[in-house]
This record gives sequence, C-alpha cells and structure tokens, in this order.
Amino acid sequence: MTTPIMQARAVTGHEPTSVGTASPGPAAGVDAVLYLDGQLRVVRSSHPGPAVVRLIGELDAVNTSVVIETLRRAGRDAGLLLIDVEKLGFADVGGTRLLTGLCRDGRARLVNTPDHMRRLLDLLGLPGT
Repeated sequence: MTTPIMQARAVTGHEPTSVGTASPGPAAGVDAVLYLDGQLRVVRSSHPGPAVVRLIGELDAVNTSVVIETLRRAGRDAGLLLIDVEKLGFADVGGTRLLTGLCRDGRARLVNTPDHMRRLLDLLGLPGT
C-alpha cells in the first residue's frame, strides 16, 4: 500500500492548513503559515520590528526552490528578514547555500543557528549570520 505524497504549496489568503489558518495582514503576535509541505513549514511571526520567519522541519532539494521564493517574498518589504533556523532539523548543502545566499546582501540574517548547522557553515566557509 502506498502513501499519497502531499503536494507542496504556498499558503495564502484564508486557506485552511493542518496547522491552522493563514490570514492576510495578521495582527501583532499572530503567526502566518507561508509555506507547508510534508517535511517543512515556513511560518512568519507578526510583531513590530524586523520580519521573522521560522523554518520548521527539513530543507532539501525537494523544497529549496519554493522556499527561496517564499523567503524573498517575506523579506521584500522588510528592512531586515530574520530567518530562525532553530527548528530546522536538516538542511542539505543546497539548502544551506540558499540560506546563506540570502544573507550575503545584509537584508537577511540567520538566527538561532543550531550547533550542527554552524559546523556545516564553518566547513563550507559560509557566513553563519
């Protein structure tokens, strides 16, 4: 018996998700799901200050291209995009390069980087924040 694969999609408007409902223009303190697939959730926290996006799950070749576009949209109007990777259990080399590539121009920064990811960044000679 095979298990159906959940299709990756960006979550917008009032679409229900398995983790709640994303709503346009969330009020302060409310999280909005920006992207959801079978292995990764991208959540934006709404509060004053820099935009904060949390990555929860695994980032790899399956979802890298969609996640980069999701993060670019999330940071488009923000002066600074903080990408919280504390709950990112796995990121392959391509996903890691994607994240650090977003940080190169100074408009995004990785925060709460776990030790295992920090070691990979050091080995690859990539910036950690």
